[in-house]
Formats: sequence, structure tokens, C-alpha cells
Amino acid sequence: ESIVKDLTPAAEHKGLALTATLAPITYTGDKAQLVNAFKNLIDNSIKYTQKGTVGVTLAQADGKVRFEIVDTGVGIDADDMKNLFTEGGRGKNSQKINVESTGFGLYIVKNIIEAHKGKVWAESEGAGKGSRFVVELPV
Repeated sequence: ESIVKDLTPAAEHKGLALTATLAPITYTGDKAQLVNAFKNLIDNSIKYTQKGTVGVTLAQADGKVRFEIVDTGVGIDADDMKNLFTEGGRGKNSQKINVESTGFGLYIVKNIIEAHKGKVWAESEGAGKGSRFVVELPV
């Protein structure tokens, strides 16, 4: 909730609707690192969404905590998807939208989530079709 609250002004500044459906969950892990990872994912969705929505969901089922961000942003093509969570892995057009991108944010997110024995991945139907970023952590 605090991450969404912190990032709401950035979304509102762009005219985006930032929504959150967050189940009350207790999880044991490195709070600072997990906050860093989740904040990075939500912030990226805001940066790469020019209009529309960014939706955040947190739920627990099947022995896993599942965190999702779904946006109506620029989407990810198949070539960019291959390099998304790699060191320095920026998309072809990411510099046009986010000139401050270093290409290391998602690589760091991946390392944080894997250190917690979890998984992170992205889904997109392609350029211009939005994205879904998913984190699953074992309970």
C-alpha cells in the first residue's frame, strides 16, 4: 500500500489510473529489498505507460504469494522479451520513452526475487499491447 501511495502522484501526473487490489498478507523476507523490487516494477509500468491504467494485485493462493502489475503501456516485443531480465537488458525503444534507464532495474529485481526463492517474469502480446509483470514467492 505504501508503494502505491508513493507512486500515485507520478501516475496522476501522467493522467494514468493506478489501481491496487491488495490482500492482507504476512510474508517473511528482506523488507527493504522486496520494497525495492516491487517499487521498481510499478515505477517501470508507470514510466512505460503513456495513457490508460496500471493495476497492481497482491494475493495468496496455492502456497504462493503472487504480485502482478498489468499496464496498458508500450508492451514488449519478442526480441526485447529475451533480454528483459538480463544485466543491462534494455529494449530497443526504451531509451525513447525512459532516457534515464540503465537497463539494470529488472536484472536487480530478478536477483532480489530469486534470493527469496521466488520467480519473476513478464508477459506481453507485443509492442503497443501492454504488459503483465508477475512475481511469485513461496509462503
